[in-house]
Amino acid sequence: MKSPNVSFSKGQDLLLDWFKTHARQFPWRNTRDPFKVLVAEKLLQQTAANAHVVKAYTALVEEFPTAKALGEASLEVVQEIVAPLGLKYRAEELVKMARELQGKHGGEVPSDLTDILRLTGVGQYCGRAVLCFAMQRDIPVVDTNIARFIKRYVGLTEVLPANPARSKKFLSLQAQLIPEGDSREYQLAILDLCASTCRPRNPRCSECPVREECSHGTSKNSAPLSTSVSIRTNLS
Repeated sequence: MKSPNVSFSKGQDLLLDWFKTHARQFPWRNTRDPFKVLVAEKLLQQTAANAHVVKAYTALVEEFPTAKALGEASLEVVQEIVAPLGLKYRAEELVKMARELQGKHGGEVPSDLTDILRLTGVGQYCGRAVLCFAMQRDIPVVDTNIARFIKRYVGLTEVLPANPARSKKFLSLQAQLIPEGDSREYQLAILDLCASTCRPRNPRCSECPVREECSHGTSKNSAPLSTSVSIRTNLS
């Protein structure tokens, strides 16, 4: 697998610079506590980051700041806190996951992806997000939004997979694109860019900080790429 060349380093720098002044502010981004980040990612599953999630997250981590505390919590209390977010099974999964952490890992979130994925209700995106956002591991994180950015940036024409988080191709592409040592900020930057600019419909390419490096952005402007992106896309 090729590493990103100098041309993509420019795109990385542009996006990281943009993130410094455009980053969204959420309480779970202000902690490196793996348990609290894991709770946040569980609340964000199939749910947009909004004030309801902030309220539920704040209530949960204040009332149950550790896996032990959440595992011993009344299911009814947890259900009441997370009910505004929908997905009725979410509360049960949170309590069960916390009990597994306490019983099998001494209350700590494991640092191995395989072990994290064995926890109740934790999938590829959630597990990788915890490793990257809390433990600052240089590990690719892919959801539908990040996959959309990758597709547009490198100029893929294929339809996005139903579950990009488990796509070997998109995980491999993202692994080539993330900058070593800055993977947390870079991948959060993509999420924020997709929320404001690189939207599913009617993307605001004219406002995008990497439009001159992006295959989609430059094609909309009928202009050639200012620099080429050299990464392998013929991945199975």
